[in-house]
Amino acid sequence: MPPLFELFGSFLLQLLVVVDPVAGVPLFIAITPLAGSSERRVMALHGCLAAFAIVTFFLLCGPLLLSWLGISVAAVRICGGVLLFAIALEMLYGRPTRTGTSPREEQLAGAKDDISITPLAFPLLAGPGAIATTLLFAPRVTSVASAFVLLAAAALVFLGTLLLLWRSEVLLRLVGALGATIVTRLMGLVLAFLAVQYAIDGVRSAFFG
Repeated sequence: MPPLFELFGSFLLQLLVVVDPVAGVPLFIAITPLAGSSERRVMALHGCLAAFAIVTFFLLCGPLLLSWLGISVAAVRICGGVLLFAIALEMLYGRPTRTGTSPREEQLAGAKDDISITPLAFPLLAGPGAIATTLLFAPRVTSVASAFVLLAAAALVFLGTLLLLWRSEVLLRLVGALGATIVTRLMGLVLAFLAVQYAIDGVRSAFFG
């Protein structure tokens, strides 16, 4: 498999698992109780664009930011693995992750006219889990081609998320809350495996060169 294609597939899968747009559908409807279909479409578009901008920033500026703060790649792998594992456990239990929106934020969002930036873009779509995943891949931006591949993967994830949010009402009727929970648990299992591997790689790099 060509390295760039493998990089594209890895980032696409892992970011998709963390963003988990299927689980975000019922929450998106819940925090927009007074919005019509057209208003939801606009907010979904703005939220996905903002989330993509957040991921782009950490993908391109992440290494510089980590270097300025004196944080090693090994530390990012270990911390990212621990954080993603904690998120995976919440997903395995079928619960909204605590790094996402809190009940208080959901109540406040329900009273807002526009929830596209907060809490939709952050922390629902591009929350700590997505940022940690992006920082884990940021050191692999070694050329224009690799940057383009990773940005294309992120764009595809948020494009798919946008399409799901646009059809959120129909999707919720078809899949239901139970179906969304099952998908979340399966994604949580995959994320748990990835998180442990990140932690192992980080420990190996930090202590064994």
